[in-house]
Amino acid sequence: MPAFMYLLLPVAFWSGNYILGRLIVSNGIDPYTISFLRWSLACLIMLPFAYKKLWLERKIIAKNWPLLTLFGWLGICNYNLFLYIGLTSTTVTNAVLLNSIMPVMILIASRLLLGNKTSWLQNMGIFISTVGAITIVSRGSLDTFLHLTISQGDLWIITAAVSWAIYSVMIVRRPKEMSLIGFFTSTAIIGTLFQMPLFFIFGETQLTDLTTGNLGTILYMALFASIGAFLCWNTGIQKLGAATAGQFIHLLPVFSIALSVIFLGESLFRFHYMGILLIFSGIFVATMLHNKRESHNKKKPSVTIR
Repeated sequence: MPAFMYLLLPVAFWSGNYILGRLIVSNGIDPYTISFLRWSLACLIMLPFAYKKLWLERKIIAKNWPLLTLFGWLGICNYNLFLYIGLTSTTVTNAVLLNSIMPVMILIASRLLLGNKTSWLQNMGIFISTVGAITIVSRGSLDTFLHLTISQGDLWIITAAVSWAIYSVMIVRRPKEMSLIGFFTSTAIIGTLFQMPLFFIFGETQLTDLTTGNLGTILYMALFASIGAFLCWNTGIQKLGAATAGQFIHLLPVFSIALSVIFLGESLFRFHYMGILLIFSGIFVATMLHNKRESHNKKKPSVTIR
């Protein structure tokens, strides 16, 4: 399989997750049930392949349990659960557009948590993308913005994006001595355990009420949006590098919005186009222009004054 397919497939899998997530919550299945069953099933599928690594790495897991707990809470529990909660009251279009500001959120989180400095181009990109996000949540209305009438679903999506941005920044602290499958399985188990009490307290769906279609959707989420996407994404990064992989994430809104228009009958309005233009302009400035400038500066010959 061509190397770029390892990056293209996860984007397609995640796009399908948005569409199916919106469909299943529209059918009355609560977000707590969806997220808990998705990750419980993913853990059960992974355990036969990962249990030997988990046993061999048990001392590393015990030593790094606070950090693994943070990863499980942010990346497995918060991000996925908040996404499904948000989809109960906002559209797939709004959800993916607000998530497309993720690269900018990661820049902000990197500065706040790791002290990484941002250039003036990155700061400009952050500002432009933020204006784009505000345009979407305010539906392009100045009056809506001034009165802070933000959709509850949009707020959940933004909170999910913040959780994933922090997770993405902190992933550099991942224990290097742990295998990839050991790390992913352990954090998935921890994240699922976080969701367990929420499922029993707030879950309203009876498991006997789940249709064959509902179970098929959750199986897709577990196999493709969870396990398949993770393994392909990391393989793609190893083959092509993180910088190239980051560009593929920009295809997520394109795939998801196209699928939502086709399968959900959602519509695009003028404020969507304005938000799309601003968000992608900000990402372009903060990533591509910044990287081009950095590359140009590195190539400049140093001048020594004698």
